Amino acid sequence: MAFTARATLDELRSDYLAKPVPYAALTPGGGGGPFPLCIVLHGGGGSRQSLLDCAGLFEQWWSDGSLPPMVLVSPSAEMSYYLEDPGQNERWDAFIADAFLNHLHATHNVRTHRDSTVIAGMSMGGYGALKIAFAYPDRFAGVAAMSPVIEPGTSIYQITPRNTLHHFAGGPSRLIGPERDESVFAANNPANRAIANAGEIRKHDLAIYIECGDHDFINVHDGAEYLHRVLWNLDISHEYRLTRGADHIGPTLIPRMRQAYLWLGSVLTPGATDDQDELVRSLRAQLEPVRRQAAPLEATIDRRYGRLP
Repeated sequence: MAFTARATLDELRSDYLAKPVPYAALTPGGGGGPFPLCIVLHGGGGSRQSLLDCAGLFEQWWSDGSLPPMVLVSPSAEMSYYLEDPGQNERWDAFIADAFLNHLHATHNVRTHRDSTVIAGMSMGGYGALKIAFAYPDRFAGVAAMSPVIEPGTSIYQITPRNTLHHFAGGPSRLIGPERDESVFAANNPANRAIANAGEIRKHDLAIYIECGDHDFINVHDGAEYLHRVLWNLDISHEYRLTRGADHIGPTLIPRMRQAYLWLGSVLTPGATDDQDELVRSLRAQLEPVRRQAAPLEATIDRRYGRLP
């Protein structure tokens, strides 16, 4: 079945941000619905137009059956880094997870259940998507971040010049640049949010996808690897892909983007899992006495991920 994308433009005013936020939406044409909802956060220098520029890709993926039809919506955020800074009346987290999400539920042909709601982002948008999903795992079934601009540490004092190359492009001075505020950095940091909210993330079984090229020209693969290790140590299930030879942008970007959205589609339309396989269940049952025998000697036996040296 061939799909076309119907594009709409609008804006939303809220108490969380000083100015109205323009946004674009892509809806599968031809009727039907309500559809799952994917909020797409653009990268630095982008806008809602970034989503519209990808309309042809989504039409192709819907039409070939690799991606389930969904409504995709992207707000224009300039170089905000989707900052949550209540002291400065800049609350992107609350805007996205509260005002924007509720507005979309009321005005677009989308399902309102958490299981049908995901968030994705690239670069600056990947950073925003992760920190918002980690703060609100009860509102999103999954989060996919490509080349997220994450600095590898929980404090500005752990960050070296190797991992601040992206600062040349600008951003909020409280977060980006030589005069940044350590508390603003820490409060918005995805790793800190994962640590602080690990119990809720596990409780809601938030699906997490992190992907980065290992030749990224601003070295954000360091931050992606760091967050992967933080999630591992927290025993938070996630999918992590370090793409060999890939950069921040370039010819690998569209195939990597396709993989990220196919993964989101699998979150929205889950199929059979290994746990449902009879052979897997049988092998696990055979190993269970061995696990229980090891349990008194190994406190991590019931973790998904072991404690690594």
